[in-house]
Amino acid sequence: MNRTNTLLLAAGLFIVLTSEKCNKTPEAAAGGAPAAAASIFGSRWNLATLAGAAVRMPEGKENPYLSIAEDLSVSGFGGCNRLVGQAKVEGSAVSFPGLGSTKMYCHDTQETESSFLKALNATNTFKLDGDKLVLLDKATELATLIKGK
Repeated sequence: MNRTNTLLLAAGLFIVLTSEKCNKTPEAAAGGAPAAAASIFGSRWNLATLAGAAVRMPEGKENPYLSIAEDLSVSGFGGCNRLVGQAKVEGSAVSFPGLGSTKMYCHDTQETESSFLKALNATNTFKLDGDKLVLLDKATELATLIKGK
């Protein structure tokens, strides 16, 4: 083999061997979600509080919610718009990078939706207490969600 072919082979082998994503848990290595956070997945989490204040929607309006699938896809509703995106979860750390939504404006629910999206974007950890999911920015409570049926 000549020198050029050897270099190409070495470069290709390097790319193949280093392109695998490093996962820290056996579940993640097998394509699943980290075990420590498994109970947050697959449920509808209904928004109950924002910054410690109870969320009250106008009569006839759907309550905001969030769902995180085991493949880390996110879906939900902010009070006016549908939410979509991905979650990053590792142990008790969680974030929602690139969370998107439809772009309607709803006068009577826009403040709640804006506050919910702001909380989701600031979230970096969570605490699970039975059927209650608390989203936090370090130790500051941003939102509380209750497991739905």
